[in-house]
Amino acid sequence: MPSETKERRPARRKHHGVLLMALGAALMLLGAALLLTTPGVLQYALCAPADAQTGDLGALAREAQEQMDGLADSLGAYAVAARAQRQAISAGEGRSITATVYAVGEGYFDVVHETLERGRLVSAGDIRRAEHAIVLDSRAALTLLSGEEPVGQKVTLNGVGYEVAGVIRGGRRVGETDEFIAYVPVTAASADALPAQTLLCVAKPLSAVGSAILMEDALGAWKGGGSFYSLGKLKLGSVMPLRWALLFAGTAVLLTLLRRMNAFAWGRVCRMVEALRTRYARDLVLPIAGSAALCLLGYGLLAVALWALAAFSIQPLLVFTEWIPEVIVELSSLRNRFWALAGAAAPAVRVVTREVCRVELGRGLLRWGLMAALLGAALHGIPWLNRAIELPEIHMER
Repeated sequence: MPSETKERRPARRKHHGVLLMALGAALMLLGAALLLTTPGVLQYALCAPADAQTGDLGALAREAQEQMDGLADSLGAYAVAARAQRQAISAGEGRSITATVYAVGEGYFDVVHETLERGRLVSAGDIRRAEHAIVLDSRAALTLLSGEEPVGQKVTLNGVGYEVAGVIRGGRRVGETDEFIAYVPVTAASADALPAQTLLCVAKPLSAVGSAILMEDALGAWKGGGSFYSLGKLKLGSVMPLRWALLFAGTAVLLTLLRRMNAFAWGRVCRMVEALRTRYARDLVLPIAGSAALCLLGYGLLAVALWALAAFSIQPLLVFTEWIPEVIVELSSLRNRFWALAGAAAPAVRVVTREVCRVELGRGLLRWGLMAALLGAALHGIPWLNRAIELPEIHMER
């Protein structure tokens, strides 16, 4: 019995390794899905001051819009919006829901994508005229209107009547405190004193680094204390552990392939040496040239793979330029860069958006999945990488 138990342990360990790798792969796929479906936009979020919560939201939004207009040359599409959580929306027969309401400015839906199912989105005309138009998600429309045609129906938000202009695809969203969401013009929200908690400036960058720096500096100078996010950088930072794992795995595979290529090349040399014992050299010109060309092709492919691996490892430095110290070889420069990064990551107050919450959840899933997959690989083992490579020998006659 003890011997049988010892024999079963390796098989059981491999079985556990496969389960852990499957679990890790599932978690990483979920995390990757969250990251891939999050747009790589720029966001500046700040708490709405007291005057915005008592009806002057429109003035604050106009100031923010003017700041964004000044950055038009370095940004793609951009817009301003406010978010009001825990807002009651009601309809006839006592039906009501609690939703997060976004008061949006012009161009918002050019930056933030929503799938329209019926009707239309909040338009520029709605915003200019401060129309009481509202866009509901499909689940909110179904709950409030009991399956009736929603477009054109009346609902009440914050004690004011709104007409349903359109319906977007619904579903509970990561990063939202409420089950439902709705969109209204920011001018109407300001006129109705919608109690917004945060103001958000959002834009599509034209360049990965320059647009982010200009937007952060300009909006930080306009209203300090906000939180700036480059979602493209956050997404890249979220996958850094996975990139490091891929880098180490790629290096191991490349070294294994190099050893196998060396064994193949040495085998061709041994074969040619054996052939020279029974044949003339002029008869082996073509086989020797073919073997040399084949070996050069193999080493060339390995060189290309090495270049791609090096580019893969360096690419984050082109995005995270703040990681690079002024003088790499000076300890004081490295120390200053460390404390600058540590200070930037430790604000006392941080305003988050739903997209940031999605990225943070995706990052957590990716990291836990990677840990499970690596542990599973360690338990199961990788025979192909661990297999010994024997070099051929040249048998010399005496």
